[in-house]
Amino acid sequence: MPRTPARTPARTPARTPARTHARRVPATPAVPGARAVPGPGASVAVGAAAFLIYALLCPSVAADKDSGEFTLVLATLGLAHPTGYPLYTLIGHPFAVALHALGMTWPRAANTFSALGGGVAVGALHALVTRLWPARAGARAASALALLPVGAFLLDPVWTFETTLAEINSWHVAWAAVAALVAWHADRALEDPRTPERAVRRQAFGWGLVLGAGVAHHATFVFPAAPFTLLLLVRLAARARDRASALLAGIAGTLVPAASIAYVAWRATHPALVQWPELGPRPGDVLDHLGGAQYRQFLGHFTPSPAQAALLVRYVYPWLVPGAAAACAAPFLTLPGTRGYRLALAAATLAQTVACFAYGVPDPSSYFLPPLLFGFALLGPVLAALVSGRAVARTAVAAAALGVAALAVQGARVAVQRNATYAQLDTLLRRMWDSLPDAPGFVVWSDDMNTRLRIYQLLEGDRAALEVVHPAHLTHPLPRLRFAQRHGFDPVAGLDPLLAGRAIQAGDTLRARALEDGIVDRLNRATPLPVYRFLPEVPSVRRLRKPDAVRTPGPSSPG
Repeated sequence: MPRTPARTPARTPARTPARTHARRVPATPAVPGARAVPGPGASVAVGAAAFLIYALLCPSVAADKDSGEFTLVLATLGLAHPTGYPLYTLIGHPFAVALHALGMTWPRAANTFSALGGGVAVGALHALVTRLWPARAGARAASALALLPVGAFLLDPVWTFETTLAEINSWHVAWAAVAALVAWHADRALEDPRTPERAVRRQAFGWGLVLGAGVAHHATFVFPAAPFTLLLLVRLAARARDRASALLAGIAGTLVPAASIAYVAWRATHPALVQWPELGPRPGDVLDHLGGAQYRQFLGHFTPSPAQAALLVRYVYPWLVPGAAAACAAPFLTLPGTRGYRLALAAATLAQTVACFAYGVPDPSSYFLPPLLFGFALLGPVLAALVSGRAVARTAVAAAALGVAALAVQGARVAVQRNATYAQLDTLLRRMWDSLPDAPGFVVWSDDMNTRLRIYQLLEGDRAALEVVHPAHLTHPLPRLRFAQRHGFDPVAGLDPLLAGRAIQAGDTLRARALEDGIVDRLNRATPLPVYRFLPEVPSVRRLRKPDAVRTPGPSSPG
């Protein structure tokens, strides 16, 4: 026994310290406030539960905004309005086809794809909050406490609108949430000089995948992605040994999902059954589509519609302001992860918020969802870091839990009432549509929701001989030319002075109305076929009276 201590170092003087060091290296880098990274199980369960809730709330019909268009695009593998959303389409098409084969209506199948994006976003939010929660809570406690900000976000009415209808914004938020989570892990790995080269390449490739997917999905992803990318490039610059290989891995990862943009170029020369009519076959047309050129007129101002302004005041601003304040405070508090990461997360939150207030579309609420999610990710951890005393903390948690429960009840009620409204609207539209004769003619509806009528035609085979016309599309050269080639006349002839400034898109109400009425009048005069004005706001379906020169016998006008 006395000889053992003397003999052991003499026989292995160099190996013992190496083995001891290998056993003591922590699983994660030693940074202020660090703790072991929790497993994915709880976050996956939270995301799955969120997906189930959203799927149950999905209506079986298409609704307002662009849900009709995206339902058609997912069902037919078509191409949507700029920026085309090719990754959304290529992933969502087989998903919707599979659910439709299982018995879902096409609209509900497309709506459920948004529910899946909502589940991914909520699961990533839970994982992110768990990692940011002050280390003194412990991994299990942090996972439980993360349910508070997740629950507050879960049924926000602006968010459930995107997670229960066929829209692209639930997946936009999902990619933003996944990006914040992947950047958190990549930052920790790159910050630790002991991270092996293979692990660095893996982190770089993973970030490239998320970056490429987010940018291919929605152009505004650059606002949350840029701060994280800059942070990781700074970290990588300090790693001279594996810098080049990691950069190549990151670029390779980015190219995988970014390659989906080739789908837009392919569709430009191989039109789908359902396709944005203003996309031309030239390379410049494809670039304009991918870059959303027609929406540049909205840059530099903020003009939400009255309904949207009320929605923002009620459901967005009350969370956006404290969330932005938490983002500004987070870099200066002791929270898990590096200060550089928290600075990047704060920059992503503020950059996206500023971008929202500089985009003047009438319905901007959905663009506030990424900074809203980042705010929820930081609000709970920041408040927890500021609260001292166990009794105070318990009281705060109890009060927050009651508040979250109340918000969930209210949010669920709003979603259910909204679905009832969608069902009533669909009943009205179908009754109006059924009043039309099943014979050739033109149905003019000056609203993006006219895609609902195309759903009845293309996906249900109802009244396929009718042609649905949106006058706004005919103000663009390519749809105007194609219409003239198809029917032998130009319904916009003589109206070119009214086209200045793209009246319908620019919001000049008087000029837009004059342009629309002029197009409808010329259409009705030039064709012997019946022309119907579809007016759900009245509601009425009115058959236009023909001038004597083109009047032909036909069915009476439905009322």
